[in-house]
Amino acid sequence: MHESLLGQANRERLSAIQSGLELFGRVNVLLVTREGFEEDQQALSAPNEEILHVRGLVRPVAEKLIKLPMDNTDNTGQAVDYTARSLAAEVGLALLVLISLLCSPSSEPFTLDDTAWVYVVMYTDEDDIWTTVDSSRLAARLVEISLADDKLDTFITQCLLHDTLRPLFSKSSTRLTASGRPLQISQPPSGMQPMTSLDNISQEHEKLHAASSFKWAVTSCSKAAVGRHWPLFLPILLSLVEDHNTAVRAKGLRILGHFLDKCPPNTILSAGVDNVIQDAVFPTLLFLPSTTPENESIELLYPAYRVLLQVAQLDPDAKSLQRRRFLDKLLRDGIFAGHYHASQHARIVEVLMNISKDIISCLGIFTAKHLQVNIIGIVNIITAAY
Repeated sequence: MHESLLGQANRERLSAIQSGLELFGRVNVLLVTREGFEEDQQALSAPNEEILHVRGLVRPVAEKLIKLPMDNTDNTGQAVDYTARSLAAEVGLALLVLISLLCSPSSEPFTLDDTAWVYVVMYTDEDDIWTTVDSSRLAARLVEISLADDKLDTFITQCLLHDTLRPLFSKSSTRLTASGRPLQISQPPSGMQPMTSLDNISQEHEKLHAASSFKWAVTSCSKAAVGRHWPLFLPILLSLVEDHNTAVRAKGLRILGHFLDKCPPNTILSAGVDNVIQDAVFPTLLFLPSTTPENESIELLYPAYRVLLQVAQLDPDAKSLQRRRFLDKLLRDGIFAGHYHASQHARIVEVLMNISKDIISCLGIFTAKHLQVNIIGIVNIITAAY
């Protein structure tokens, strides 16, 4: 009525969600009306035209309000307004929750098809630019309502990973077989980095959309299912942690940390997955100024070192020769090399010193052989400060 009081950008945002809000109001009235007849269970369980009509809204709601764009521009060539998208998605998710409540007393339970579920789980990470806190809560509620434990694992491993995400991130690998298992004999890398289908058809934000779905898959899948189906997870993980985009790589490293918490250590060690992860993550330790902007370097260094420490600690034997050798390498080729290349960047040095404490804690008495280098490094830091 008085939309002219708003700026152009907000008028467009209002237009984007107005039809959804009107539909929300109508479905809400229908739900309240039915709740007034709670004592008549027979009437509630009997399907009627209104319920059938509301069920038919599920697909349009998912497509129009929840589905994220395939690229970073809309049909007019303008950049996607994620503020408007996040508000529209919040309305759409709220509508789906209302529809599930409306359908719950009927004989036919509320369901979403697999495509709609793929759209919904993209909103489970409240830190994403296209998600609000309420959207994340609503998406989690929909999953809780409709996907029981057995259905949840099946949806994650079959529909989301095998059918949807795995093809997007598929690429030829010198580390993995086609089934996602580590190669027994690694092949020498070619001169050109292999590309995924996402590299060919989309911008970086679409990788982030997919990464959010993948993060939900890793954190929501049961430990037993992760242990059985880890080859479905590994190729996607490697593709993310080796991506050239900082935001994608950083998110991939954080997801890899969740995966290491979920997957049984014996499975990782016996299959050689630990070596594959080390080879994939270690180069990130040298993403340092001046070849990498300082802020991006810090964004990558913390999760990269954390993941490598997790890998080292998969072997619980502190005296294990393999574990000690890897921690030695982490100090020598990670911390010390990083300090050598970026000692003039105080924030980078702070990160390296903080991580050093954790590595030394893992090495214990076996840190002694590195003391001379450590002391020289500390003296250099103090000297440089003055």
